[in-house]
Amino acid sequence: MRSSAAKALSVGVVATLSAAGMAWHECVLLAAAAAVGHRLFLWRMDDGAPWDAWRAGVRCLFAGLLGLLAAVALFAVIAAGLAGYWEMGHQHARATLALVAAAAALLVLVQVDWQARWAETRFWAFVAGGLALTFETWRPDLEWLPCLASAGIGMWLALASWRMVRTQAGDLLRSDARM
Repeated sequence: MRSSAAKALSVGVVATLSAAGMAWHECVLLAAAAAVGHRLFLWRMDDGAPWDAWRAGVRCLFAGLLGLLAAVALFAVIAAGLAGYWEMGHQHARATLALVAAAAALLVLVQVDWQARWAETRFWAFVAGGLALTFETWRPDLEWLPCLASAGIGMWLALASWRMVRTQAGDLLRSDARM
């Protein structure tokens, strides 16, 4: 896929999930948007390669810090919802699952090789399955349940982003200094 089309696809998917999440007050869509953004970065990470380790390290550092910022923002939204400052709305469960499934299918389809497709399929099957189970067991007295699933996605994003900043970016920056 050409770079400009890939950028438009990336921004479009994340913007769609984010806009729907904000409009519907659905923390699950906001969490999915953050996860899609991270997975799209991993997909497009090698665009423009080969490049030196320093540039790759800076790119990993930037993406990791952005992922950490997204995780903190997601936790702030969840905390605001649980505290009553942000009205949570989980009335669009089917539409939410459809949007997440469409984004997941798109991410699986853009993968180049079968190993990447299989890894992406496993990741999104786990996420979508967990969200479907969450919405299936959701009742009005369990308003926090979808937010708990969102917090799980936020924890995954925070750990993956921290690992990107701490390990991958650091290793790339140090390897370039040795050359």
